[in-house]
Amino acid sequence: MDFRDRLREEIEYSGLLDKEVADRAGITKRAIDSYVGVRGCMPSAEVAVRLARVLGCSVEYLVTGRDTRQRHLDNKTRRLVQLFQQLSTAEQDSLLQLLERMVK
Repeated sequence: MDFRDRLREEIEYSGLLDKEVADRAGITKRAIDSYVGVRGCMPSAEVAVRLARVLGCSVEYLVTGRDTRQRHLDNKTRRLVQLFQQLSTAEQDSLLQLLERMVK
């Protein structure tokens, strides 16, 4: 698996369209196409950082496939973390209480 494959996988995992990722990263859809297409061009470091931020992963992961922050998390857990971070503080607190009750 290379940068192109990992970027494509992270875009699919995010649930965003290529155009949405491009807009959020401040680049064109054509640029995204060049990164995930047959040619598999590499973006500049600045663009790679913006893509990683939009996708909630690290540049290290996109480039090397290794990520010291999330390497131990499977896809379900990563998705839970992403969804949890989108909740308000009050919603997070309520969900934590519910989960704690479920585990007991």
